[in-house]
Amino acid sequence: MIERLRQSSAYPLLLKAWLGLRKALIWLFWQLCYPLPVNRKKIIFSNFNGGGFGDNPKYVAEACIRRKLPYRLYWVCSSQNAGEPFPAELTLIRPGSLSFVYHMATARFWVDNTRKLYYFKKKKNQIYIHTAHGGPGMKRIERDAGDGLTPEYIAYAKRDSANMDLLLSNSRFFTECLRSSYWYDGPILEKGIPKNDLYFQDVSAQRKLIRDYYHLPQDARLVLYVPTWRENRKLNVYHLDFEGCLKAFETRFGGTWYMLMRMHPNVNADDFDIHYTDRVLNASPYPNVQELLAGGDAVITDYSSCGFEYIQLDRPSFIYAEDYEAMKKERGFYLDLDEIPVPAAFSNEEMIKNILEFSEEEYERRRAPFMKRMQYYDDGHASDAVVDYIVEHT
Repeated sequence: MIERLRQSSAYPLLLKAWLGLRKALIWLFWQLCYPLPVNRKKIIFSNFNGGGFGDNPKYVAEACIRRKLPYRLYWVCSSQNAGEPFPAELTLIRPGSLSFVYHMATARFWVDNTRKLYYFKKKKNQIYIHTAHGGPGMKRIERDAGDGLTPEYIAYAKRDSANMDLLLSNSRFFTECLRSSYWYDGPILEKGIPKNDLYFQDVSAQRKLIRDYYHLPQDARLVLYVPTWRENRKLNVYHLDFEGCLKAFETRFGGTWYMLMRMHPNVNADDFDIHYTDRVLNASPYPNVQELLAGGDAVITDYSSCGFEYIQLDRPSFIYAEDYEAMKKERGFYLDLDEIPVPAAFSNEEMIKNILEFSEEEYERRRAPFMKRMQYYDDGHASDAVVDYIVEHT
């Protein structure tokens, strides 16, 4: 019945009417819920406005559970089958539902990693903690991206930022980026990024976990290819020579290497014809990219913040960005390539050459001033710092 309706000529009009009615209903219900009292021990977590149990909110929620906080914990989720299983201590609520509106209107704390998509009406005695979903990287973000933002998005972003009560930062450099880009002048908690806490735990456990998951030998060496996304959704920039890179890694570093290909969530991996093999593995469905990074040995990216994370961890990091000049013109960068202590390539030939000629001495020489400039705060306790803030403001 539903499929026949979707194929009818009237479907677009009916869908538009339904979405308008639904939006009006949510707005009306929010007005009704707004006078309700706030439960000071209620927290709502949201990962990309309805995603699974992941990213920064996951690690904050786990810290709440680990510390046995006597709070009611809710998670905004579109599907109970979205990736990692949810802890029993979390109650799931569907985004945009009446239940969602009720709990949002009565929760003391909102913990989000991206801007809210849904209508909301925040009270003065509610606290909105915005964790963001990445740390410092090359690409300019938000206001700093300039002409890449529409007037509609700018108005929406300003409203969202005006409601924030706390941002998180893992470095002095990132704090400066947030100040210049987020339309926000409130407090910034400079205690690290919660999901980066994983890097400071027992890394051997993460290494074993990933190798067991992909049925690889425990001595397997892993390089992650983690490109970011383009606003135009183009996929023609992902021309990395996987097999050539693996051969180069084995020649330069020894051992048997495997590549984990991880596409950005905003990119549909099915649209890109990647020939996966027993050594080039599809890591896009894996629910937690942080576990992949913690268990890896090297990373190849273009403009993603994960490349900076590997510099922070003092692991080999490489840049492959054949559209660098176009991205620099369209989006802009916070740092030039010569300010980043990793080899950069604009073609496969350069990429393979950079791997074969990788110098630990040169990497360390260039890494020292970079680390001094960044001034990282990550120490494995960012999640607890956020929980401390919650407890102090209950």
